[in-house]
Amino acid sequence: ANVNTKITVTEFQAKYNPFGIRSTGKLIDDIFKFHKSDLMKQHIRILNDFPASQLPDKFDARKRWPQCSSIHDVPNQGGCGSCYAVAVAGVASDRMCISTNGTVQVTLSPDDIVSCCTACGTCFGGDPLKALIYWVNEGIVTGGQDGCRPYPYDIKCGVPCPLFEFAKNVKLQKCDRKCQKIYYQNDYFNDKYFASIAYTMVPRILPLPAYGNIPIPAVMDYFNYDITLEILKKELYLFGPMTMAFPVTEEFLHYANGIYTPFPENDFTKRIIYWHVVRIIGWGHDRERLFYWTAVNSYGRSWGEYGLFRIDVRFLEQFGLEYEAALV
Repeated sequence: ANVNTKITVTEFQAKYNPFGIRSTGKLIDDIFKFHKSDLMKQHIRILNDFPASQLPDKFDARKRWPQCSSIHDVPNQGGCGSCYAVAVAGVASDRMCISTNGTVQVTLSPDDIVSCCTACGTCFGGDPLKALIYWVNEGIVTGGQDGCRPYPYDIKCGVPCPLFEFAKNVKLQKCDRKCQKIYYQNDYFNDKYFASIAYTMVPRILPLPAYGNIPIPAVMDYFNYDITLEILKKELYLFGPMTMAFPVTEEFLHYANGIYTPFPENDFTKRIIYWHVVRIIGWGHDRERLFYWTAVNSYGRSWGEYGLFRIDVRFLEQFGLEYEAALV
């Protein structure tokens, strides 16, 4: 039989759910289409032409774009492994504001991604790049308590919630294409906000049902890999926050303050609990000139440095960190 006629569960859901990413093949096509688009060529030109010497020693997106209140938001994913959707909804809200110079101020809904993008993931985790592509193709509605689709998962289960809580909440994952009753500004379909192209910054593998692991093109394909950090900084400085995925061990869950780095390093791979996705909003150096990213986590404000953390990624880079974004 022709391999292409076999339909996996994910593809079946996508095929018969016109609002999911339509099929795995379409997903790959989109990634390559975005990579070769005129908008991407223009994006690369801007990144290339901006002088690295003009990048500040330390940077905070909240100060660069004070008109964008969403950059300050610290979400709490509660009893759902939705970090990928929460981080993407945050990046999308920030970039909507930044790209419109503050005229569009929205809090976009992670629940729209978790519930209605079958290909993106579930309460047991998912892929931020797929969620960013969903933002391009299907749009994301408003969230927050008083938006179209509020976040339904309970946050009383701890900081962060234990993994067994996620299983209980899968039943809440319903793609109901209606806004909550108190939200009367728009209907669901007219409440959507869209991006133009989505992309990964550094090369990575995309695991796809029926296709296996597919290497996908990245922004860094246009540059020398020696300047990866410089290009990541330019992306953040010129266009706003982006997502970062990295492996997490137990000690990260108990982070209180300072610059996080995995410790001890030995047996690190055996100790990985899961991959986690966060929103990067800045960078800096400590007194020893150690570089760190400043990131917003999704464990609420009582975790870490008021919900944020600083991370030294040198050790983690060997595991293939993923940085992703989209242009409005």
